Amino acid sequence: MQNSTAVSQFLDENQYSENSIRRYEFVFGRTFVSTGGLQTTEEFCSSLNLKPGEIVLDVGVGAGGSALYMAKKYGVHVKGVDLSSNMLNIAEKYKEELPKDVQSRLQFVKLDVTTVEFPNNSFDVIYSRDTLMHISDKQTLFKKFYQWLRPGGRLFITDYTRGEDENTYSAEFKDYLANRGYYTLPVTTYGSILQKAGFQNISANDETKLFVEILEIELDRLRTNKVEFLKRFTPKDYSDLEDGWTAKLRRCGNTGKGEQRWGLFKATKQ
Repeated sequence: MQNSTAVSQFLDENQYSENSIRRYEFVFGRTFVSTGGLQTTEEFCSSLNLKPGEIVLDVGVGAGGSALYMAKKYGVHVKGVDLSSNMLNIAEKYKEELPKDVQSRLQFVKLDVTTVEFPNNSFDVIYSRDTLMHISDKQTLFKKFYQWLRPGGRLFITDYTRGEDENTYSAEFKDYLANRGYYTLPVTTYGSILQKAGFQNISANDETKLFVEILEIELDRLRTNKVEFLKRFTPKDYSDLEDGWTAKLRRCGNTGKGEQRWGLFKATKQ
């Protein structure tokens, strides 16, 4: 089991320092730190058939983007959980900007989903965006998700994944995973684990081609707005982001068939 205190400290001091979060927002959009920002959030949430009053668990809520959007747009209650204190502090500030009735439907909590125990049948939807690559034991986690969902509940996940053949991984890709502390799986393996956890109506899709298209748009946005970026951040901040996006594109390959992949997963509990 990963030590949640150590993971939290690692996240806050490295990838999710406050400055890093603000840099990500420059690319993804205000309140967002996941692929595609508001555009993908609107598209993905529209597929969930959310109804007013439903309860959503947002795992890896980040700066609050999806949770804030769902509470405002659909009238659902969202419990957003994360291990990054920096993320949660920013999400709380955004929450304060909303009308009181929307605020009352939002809760942001620092906790470790690998160790917490929610009562069975607690949530109508469990939603997670580009977060679960931080968690090694997905089998145990998905069994928990299944227990926490009510009958008829929906699971929605996007996550960083990887190509099927480990023998083709470059040293750069292996170092990237190790340095970030990522535990990625092939899309098909991800789907199999969801099935073993008890889920039905499983959709496990490799959406790397879409991921590449979004990365290219985001990189172009960063370059187009370089002058504005440098008014708020340092040249090193700029090069870190540009190099990071360029490296992701290289690892994914132009056709989306590289060693780094992006998976989209849907399932239900009957």
